[in-house]
Amino acid sequence: MSDSGFDRLRRRSPSRPSTMDIPQPRPADPDGRRALYSVAEQPPAPGAVTIQCSVCDETSAVTPRGLLGLALPSVHLPVLRRRHASWMRCPACGRRTWVRVGLRI
Repeated sequence: MSDSGFDRLRRRSPSRPSTMDIPQPRPADPDGRRALYSVAEQPPAPGAVTIQCSVCDETSAVTPRGLLGLALPSVHLPVLRRRHASWMRCPACGRRTWVRVGLRI
């Protein structure tokens, strides 16, 4: 058997491990995967309806159709209650409470 066809290839040495066999540490990626699955605080889109709860103090953005589902049945007293004028279900905590309804333009 002749090695004439493989004389340009370097022979493997069993004493020295190759770089493929040694696991390389993964570089820290603080903004990579975490950025894909995180939710950033963003203002609601124009045309969205916002509901601010007086109990849990959360502000939720809902669609106008979703507002109808939350508002039935509800009570609105804008003259008597200035800040939170509507008695309806809060989308954040799920309780019936006084909320403030706003439209983002």
